[in-house]
Amino acid sequence: MKLYSKEGVEMMDVTSIGLDGDKLVLKGKMMGAMAATIHIKPADMWAAFQLFPWAVRLRMPMLLLKGWREGRNASG
Repeated sequence: MKLYSKEGVEMMDVTSIGLDGDKLVLKGKMMGAMAATIHIKPADMWAAFQLFPWAVRLRMPMLLLKGWREGRNASG
């Protein structure tokens, strides 16, 4: 998964997402060069979820389906 700035510059390339106890662990490269491991606590995950407006939360299932379809078409 790649995260981009508004200008289209790659900010982070996430190579894996896993769990370490109750923390979410993201591994990847920041700005294409610096290796990073990010630990996200459950309270911070909830705070991040609350940042999504209801309109986005309601569209998330469709966005996930669209991403799955695009990924499937790109690889096949």
